[in-house]
Amino acid sequence: MIKLKFKKVIKTRIKEFREEKSLTQKEFADIIGVSRQTIYFLEKGDYNPSLTLSFKIAELLDKPLNQIFYLESLIKIKIESLSLKELKNIASNLNIKYDKLVYLSEIDENHILKEFNKDFLRKISNELEMTYEDLFDE
Repeated sequence: MIKLKFKKVIKTRIKEFREEKSLTQKEFADIIGVSRQTIYFLEKGDYNPSLTLSFKIAELLDKPLNQIFYLESLIKIKIESLSLKELKNIASNLNIKYDKLVYLSEIDENHILKEFNKDFLRKISNELEMTYEDLFDE
């Protein structure tokens, strides 16, 4: 039996937690010993820190690592980035209800192939302007 998994990326809540501590990017960077640009790229999600830096961040923010860093599926990120109008157009192009398209961003990985076949997932990927391989691992 084929097991299908969502491709995921590391997301961060550094900015949210830094702002709760009323620290600027510069202040935060100075305390943990990196540049302000490093904090900028961390918050944007364009840089994954080393374990050492991750633990420094967690200690300063007084949060466990799994609250600061978490995995998010690429399909969820893509679907949530689209407007309601765009999502409704995609659903219409696929001849499915809008709710079913949005459901794909919330579905448990164990149920993907029970709800959607691979060919249809390829069509969805295409409509989202991504490749099937960009969104899923087999």
